[in-house]
Amino acid sequence: MSKEKKNFKVICLTGGPGAGKTSVTDILNRQFANEYLVVQESASVLYKGGFPRAHNPEEMKCVQDAIYHTQLAAEAFAHLNSKGFRAMICDRGTLDGAAYWPGTMANFLKTLDTNFKSEIERYDLIIHLQSPTADDGYDFSNPIRTESASQARLLDTKIQKVWHKHPQWKFVANKKSFIEKVEEVLAILRSI
Repeated sequence: MSKEKKNFKVICLTGGPGAGKTSVTDILNRQFANEYLVVQESASVLYKGGFPRAHNPEEMKCVQDAIYHTQLAAEAFAHLNSKGFRAMICDRGTLDGAAYWPGTMANFLKTLDTNFKSEIERYDLIIHLQSPTADDGYDFSNPIRTESASQARLLDTKIQKVWHKHPQWKFVANKKSFIEKVEEVLAILRSI
């Protein structure tokens, strides 16, 4: 492995709905376009393209399977185009789907023919952005987002449980000001 590739980091920006992941990746993409290669959220890409919403457990499994494999392909494509970049920033990671899966983590991994160790090792760093409550500014304006503020917080907790065993898991609590949240993410990125 070349020295350039050893220094290249793969970072997962995760958290519940409305936490600010996409806004942070948009800022990174605009302000640091020559340093960070951004992988957009696969679920949003699929839903914006007309992929159907799930209404029962079997449909939910189909949706999460599509999201997982789209994420894999998007990350592989980004790796092919990573020369000259310091890091890849992924808006969500491959294990996020386990929080939406209508079953256990073990069933999620088995169905997708993967394992926890492989998925954890895909990323050098996990930055978890906490979803805000309705009182703290949960944003209902995103047409892709269907969750209420309380559903978003529940999913946020499930996503924390999915990723918290990663050796480089960092938690960014909700802030009164979104700018403070962005600054904390930037401080974490500078530290690596």
